[in-house]
Amino acid sequence: MDSHKDRIESMRLILRVMQLFGLWPWSLESEEEWTCTGFVKRHYRYLLHLPITFTFIGLMWLEAFISSNLEQAGQVLYMSITEMALVVKILSIWHHRTKAWRLMQEFQYAPDYQLHSQEEMDFWRREQRYFKWFFYIYILISLGVVYSGCTGVLFLEDYELPFAYYVPFEWRNERRYWFAYGYDMAGMTLTCISNITLDTLGCYFLFHIALLYRLLGLRLRELKNVQDDATFGQELRAIFILHQRIRRLTLTCESIVSPYILSQIVLSALIICFSGYRLQYVGIRDNPGQFIAMLQFVSVMILQIFLPCYYGNEITVYANQLTNEVYHTNWLECRPPIRKLLNAYMEHLKKPVTIRAGNFFAVGLPIFVKTINNAYSFLALLLNVSK
Repeated sequence: MDSHKDRIESMRLILRVMQLFGLWPWSLESEEEWTCTGFVKRHYRYLLHLPITFTFIGLMWLEAFISSNLEQAGQVLYMSITEMALVVKILSIWHHRTKAWRLMQEFQYAPDYQLHSQEEMDFWRREQRYFKWFFYIYILISLGVVYSGCTGVLFLEDYELPFAYYVPFEWRNERRYWFAYGYDMAGMTLTCISNITLDTLGCYFLFHIALLYRLLGLRLRELKNVQDDATFGQELRAIFILHQRIRRLTLTCESIVSPYILSQIVLSALIICFSGYRLQYVGIRDNPGQFIAMLQFVSVMILQIFLPCYYGNEITVYANQLTNEVYHTNWLECRPPIRKLLNAYMEHLKKPVTIRAGNFFAVGLPIFVKTINNAYSFLALLLNVSK
């Protein structure tokens, strides 16, 4: 009854952008072809990211290592650590690209997840639309960080780069400044788009799994309208099978997003710490563009930690809520065999469903709060040391 495009409506444009930036396969079949086009599609990601993304990140870290004091290092470390998390994300999606592509194909085309009623279709389209527009806004805000920083330095009297990195030639003159500035802008644009689209992809996998658990809850609740025992038993068994398939998808999703979430959460406390430290030295009057860019950056970083924690928490909440949905069925009016089946299902539901980051901790709102507390503690320590 549903359209295949509607199932992943919120990700279609994002996936196209990711293909253009070498982060998503064009198709597994076309990349295996031994033709000129197949060769380009197989190696396009390396041709794009090696000379720009990885080289640019390496130059940022080199600038941090050769800095003469903590204040100078802090001006580049906040972005260097952010880009280090991006390296983990890129390598992770390249490693899991086949698994991620097949998971997305299963989301879109598998008949097991077909929507059965108009109510389910309306629910699905509404949630997909909310996700799409929220992340479009998130992407625009993130790009605003880059371009407000790039624009702000143009109004300064001295030659300054929007985002510091090691430049192997003297660039503080009118002729060579634009070469350093252009590479800075190109590198930041590519890394920013890569970062936010990979964030969106990871959050979408979590969001889609949570949506399937909500769909499962809706179908359990609809069983109260089924009066015939034979039909009730048939629908219940279909729900059991769907639940098992969603649990399998949850494990697949966890294996894909776990490395990126782990790196993001572990490094985020340091990123926010150095961002707050740099705000101490960027005056709004002296450099309003950089100051606004830094405020936007800190806001985006907090959001970048919050989003996977929120969607991971949604999976846990809606999976645990299935127990309550069983009670909304007409289980008192069912025959004993059906009651025993429901009882066995509820025993199965006692096993909690969580997304774990590298088998270290569960991804949820508590870990978000702990990360923010750690960032504040690191910032307080850094301010005391620098005095």
